[in-house]
Amino acid sequence: MKSKVRLRRVGFLGLMLGAVAAIALGGGTAEVSSGQRSLKEMLARSELAFIGRVEKIEYLLSEPTGPEGVRVPHTFVTYRVERMFLGQAPGGPVTLRFVGGWDARKMRYMASSNTPQFDVGDYDILFVEGNTKRMCPLVGHADGRLRVIRGRVYTEMGLAVLPERDGVLKTGEMVLLEEVSTTSVNGRIFCTQTTGPLAVDFPGDAVEAERLMTTIAALARYATPARAFMNADRTKPFAGPDQTPAPPPTERAADKQKNGRSL
Repeated sequence: MKSKVRLRRVGFLGLMLGAVAAIALGGGTAEVSSGQRSLKEMLARSELAFIGRVEKIEYLLSEPTGPEGVRVPHTFVTYRVERMFLGQAPGGPVTLRFVGGWDARKMRYMASSNTPQFDVGDYDILFVEGNTKRMCPLVGHADGRLRVIRGRVYTEMGLAVLPERDGVLKTGEMVLLEEVSTTSVNGRIFCTQTTGPLAVDFPGDAVEAERLMTTIAALARYATPARAFMNADRTKPFAGPDQTPAPPPTERAADKQKNGRSL
């Protein structure tokens, strides 16, 4: 039996990316901290909305960026699409690119609290926004992934997704799910979270996947993709987040004053 190692989800803001993370991971109207999600708003922001299964996970480094030539690990997640609700994929599998992942040079895994953890075989409903452009190419970051586990629907962190009303999803009980609490990275099993004493056994009060998919499909008939979808291509070099340090406040103020006088 493989041993399990604790994997702590860390935010990039404090780890290495500074204020860039706050900008690139900036939110929108579909991100609701109260545990509610508007399917209409999520579809309005989506390039693609589909259900599919993870076929492949690959870890690659970005091109060197910034004064120190930093190379940032990224995760390429390839899905076999089973049903497309919104948008047009460019034929074949859909590959999404997420910041963070395994860095073989340093034997280190970089995780983000805003980015889901994926495993081959995961079955998900995804709302895709800004693939190859955003650090996490999902509407609402991790909120843009709904896990389908044994016919029921859960959030990234294992909260039950409740039956929808007027196209608004809410979250319910925390459910004990091994698919959520562990992940495999480079052949090792990691624990991603520890559930509290209030967590309940499967299925909890989670909605049935078929019921939710029927609602998404009905709403998608009246939605238009926010923009054209672009597949991530692992064979092409790609830039990582900007690593250039921000100038000191005094320099920024001077630049602002200088620019103001030149207008």
